[in-house]
Amino acid sequence: MTRSRLLAAAGSLLLATVPAGAASQAGPLTGELYFGFTRLDPVDRVAIEDSYVVVEEGVIRAVGEGAPPRGEYSVSHDLTGRYGLPGLIDAHGHITAGPHAVEVIDGRPTVTIESRDDVVRHHALASLAFGVTTVRNPGGDPQAGARYDARIASGEWIGPDALHAGAVIQPPPFGGNAFAYPTTPEEWDAEAARQAALGVTYFKLYHSLTEAELAEGVRAADAHGLEVIAHLDQVSWSRAIELGVDGLLHALPTSADLLEPGAREQYLESRGPNTKFYYQWFELADFDGPLMQGLFRELAERQIEVDLTLLVNFLVYRRNAFNELYGPDDRFYAHPDTLAASMSFLGAAGAGWTDEDYARADAAMAQLFAFVRHLDAAGVPLMIGTDGPGGGSVYWQELQLHADAGLDAWRILELATAGNADGMGLSQTTGRIAPGFEADLAFFNADPRLDLENLRQLDRVVSNGRSYTRTELDNLIAEEMN
Repeated sequence: MTRSRLLAAAGSLLLATVPAGAASQAGPLTGELYFGFTRLDPVDRVAIEDSYVVVEEGVIRAVGEGAPPRGEYSVSHDLTGRYGLPGLIDAHGHITAGPHAVEVIDGRPTVTIESRDDVVRHHALASLAFGVTTVRNPGGDPQAGARYDARIASGEWIGPDALHAGAVIQPPPFGGNAFAYPTTPEEWDAEAARQAALGVTYFKLYHSLTEAELAEGVRAADAHGLEVIAHLDQVSWSRAIELGVDGLLHALPTSADLLEPGAREQYLESRGPNTKFYYQWFELADFDGPLMQGLFRELAERQIEVDLTLLVNFLVYRRNAFNELYGPDDRFYAHPDTLAASMSFLGAAGAGWTDEDYARADAAMAQLFAFVRHLDAAGVPLMIGTDGPGGGSVYWQELQLHADAGLDAWRILELATAGNADGMGLSQTTGRIAPGFEADLAFFNADPRLDLENLRQLDRVVSNGRSYTRTELDNLIAEEMN
């Protein structure tokens, strides 16, 4: 049983010990009281005014509306005028990643993403400052993930809970502690065993692997109780499903095998060594054709989670996208070394692009959004993630791109909370405001249903029962940078 399934099972036992009607229990309650806010329930699509939540020892003990239950509360928080959601979840947050770099390893240039404690702590604080209380870290140094978990559990650091993937399986020129490239069955098993021993949940298979390597990765992961998530290119999503992949990452299903005859040959003829294929595939994809319709059915029937990270497409497709995402105020929440490295690597991704390429990519956004709508309409379990450092200031913009694709606000907020929790195997422990769930809560000064940008206006976040105001978190971030 994988770690996420174990946590879900533990949550079921916890719920069994807490009465569903905890608010009406006989004796007075203790702990912290949060009251007066409008509670938003994205699953049931209801807003409950004048709500309260009682939190004790990191767990939600009571939820209701109107007058709070009798209690001897250590603290009472009057949140009149605020809007309360379950703590947000970033399903694609590289919270333990350091800055991208190019280093010489064994005499050859190698792309590395080495973890640094100062950067990781900054990521953790910035995530909480935007209401993110849980992160799926989709790849990195597994030892850094284990250190992060230990520091959060001990209280040495504050930050979101995380489920981790270990070293990303990808051939050179990628290397260092965040990457691995086994080449024999024995090496595959050894790497999967190493990562499992360090407590990771996911085995991350990456872009440049062959079909044979993907199959070997699935075999090794299954043998060691790890879930397989994959960012693929030449191997099609349909083939990956047949091989046993559990989840797919990025709205970049760029295999020619998913294009209908005629379009497939055109794509292969035009595809070069740069990133233009990111938009060229969408120009030629037929979402109503038999290949893509078959893919949608398979994804839905097998309930394969798809984490789209639309920000990746946006960043590559738009010439000035990075500055649009990171305005002057937002850069406070991005570690400067990470920011500089990301700008450099994004510039490299646009090498060789012309004005015509950017115009075609901008037009391809309509096809990208149509892809999102087809997945959702087919019943494919979607997850929302940023491909950033774990939430932060870009989180609402990922949600906004889903709105631009045509999903309504309730659906997006559901994906960002209960939907992501379900995809991570945590549906019985977080993602809902309900008795027995972890006390992961986010309170905002304006209604995010009216404008998703209101998610920037965090008043207070509660992570595992520990409460922090936005001002307190901003001060901690400022101290880290001094």
